Parts: sequence; structure tokens; C-alpha cells
Amino acid sequence: MNLFLVIISFAAIAAIELPGMVKKKMWRDFTLYWAIFLPVLALAVLMALDVKIPSPIKAVQAFYKDILGLSFKIAE
Repeated sequence: MNLFLVIISFAAIAAIELPGMVKKKMWRDFTLYWAIFLPVLALAVLMALDVKIPSPIKAVQAFYKDILGLSFKIAE
């Protein structure tokens, strides 16, 4: 049921937004829209299917600690 609602919601959003872009020939906006829309749709579908999505903060922490050599301490 959740998957159905996700797909219907994203289809409705696309049906509202995209015809205006095509009609006005806003091809850059159209391309950027799809470049953002498709990964977000994929994430929403995975979440609707109860797939465990790893937290992106772990990758950010690894970047700061391992690559930049920074560490953060919580001030008390």
C-alpha cells in the first residue's frame, strides 16, 4: 500500500510540474528536475519497501575524520 501511495504521489507531482517545462522549452530545468526527481523517487520506493537506508552522516563523519583529519568534541 505504501509503495502504491509513493508512486501515485510522485506521478501526480510529475504530471503537475513537467508539462509546463516542456511547453516553455525549459530543457535545462527539465534535466535538472529529473536528475533530482529520480534519485528521490528511488529512495522513497526503497523506504516504502522497508529497505534499511544507511545514514549519510556516517559518510560525512568518515570524510571529516579520515580525509580532513578533523575531530569535533561536544562542548559541555
